[in-house]
Amino acid sequence: MKTEGMNTGHDWQELQETNHGFIVLDSNDVIVSCNNQAQKMLSSSRFYSKNDALLPLGCFWSEAEQRIYSVAEFRRIVGKSITLTFMPTQSESYKIKVQVETFQLLGQHFCSLLIQEACPTPSDYVESYLRDSRQSLSMAQMLRTDLQQSKLALHYQPQINVSSNQLYGVEVLARWHNEELGHVAPDEFIALAENFGFIAELDLWVLRGACRQLAAWRKKNINVPLIAVNFSPLSFSCPSLKNEIQTILEQNSLMATCLVLEVTESKKIKPSDPFVDVVSELHSIGVTISLDDFGTGYSNLKRLLKFPVSQLKLDRAFVSALQNKLSVELSYMVLSISKKIGAVAIAEGVETQQQLSYLKAIGYDVIQGYLFSPPLSTQSFESWFLNETLMSEK
Repeated sequence: MKTEGMNTGHDWQELQETNHGFIVLDSNDVIVSCNNQAQKMLSSSRFYSKNDALLPLGCFWSEAEQRIYSVAEFRRIVGKSITLTFMPTQSESYKIKVQVETFQLLGQHFCSLLIQEACPTPSDYVESYLRDSRQSLSMAQMLRTDLQQSKLALHYQPQINVSSNQLYGVEVLARWHNEELGHVAPDEFIALAENFGFIAELDLWVLRGACRQLAAWRKKNINVPLIAVNFSPLSFSCPSLKNEIQTILEQNSLMATCLVLEVTESKKIKPSDPFVDVVSELHSIGVTISLDDFGTGYSNLKRLLKFPVSQLKLDRAFVSALQNKLSVELSYMVLSISKKIGAVAIAEGVETQQQLSYLKAIGYDVIQGYLFSPPLSTQSFESWFLNETLMSEK
């Protein structure tokens, strides 16, 4: 059964790092896809289910064809549990309870199974894993519902040019408070949106809200030069991204030059991905590209040569550890690289006067952090802006 063209932006390699098998069955319980671990398990073992699922060994897709079907791409119909009996070749059989989710994709019904590799007593681990999986799915569904109903909030953190003591721009940050879950940390809900395939939807929602707010501020003579919006690398697989961004800017009568997209390089990005090409297209229309968390994670100096970067952001981890000699050297290195490529260096996470003094001394002009202001609601930011304007006029 072919399901070409349904790339969610997910990489099956992520599932190879665990010993869990992932299988997708069609409406006749015939495998249409599975990951490498499941292939190994099925090649050396036999599965039976009370539904008499057919598990032919000759129907596996190649790794290049495999896809994970996500919340963004199917409408879930019902979830239920069944019991599979796993029969290893070298030991006695035992039963494993697994979660089964049925869904509809382009009019065709599928169900996905998560199964655990054979081990003598797997039940506790499997139940724990499935419990976590169900919790993640439930949270992802809550997030997407709240997103579609615009129940998330936007906060704004000022970025200050410490040379001129003027507002350089603001970073726009999403906040999620759910009626059932309470406050959910940004790192947690952003990961949910990435893992369940609707991160582009979230990123564009933030961008729409940020542009509407910037336009409203300008009508009130609140002069915010730049708005910086975080975009996941996975969002750049959206083929209509450039057009979506241009439309949002035009709807709010904004120039592309007022927008900064903060992106973080990721090991999820492969050379064949459209990431660099899309970023280059956006840069060509005037959008400023900022490389976030530079110096950590997957920052790639070789790729930086091909990357139209106008800003480099020194990660807060280095700022908070400036008493450490290596952090001092790395902060200076980021500044040096930014100057060589003609980019603005921004230090984020600045919380103390000592950190500010050091960063100013070595040449950082733009600073962001709690020393100046935490992320603020719309009303609080307007009060902050008015107060800062009055102070600068004295």
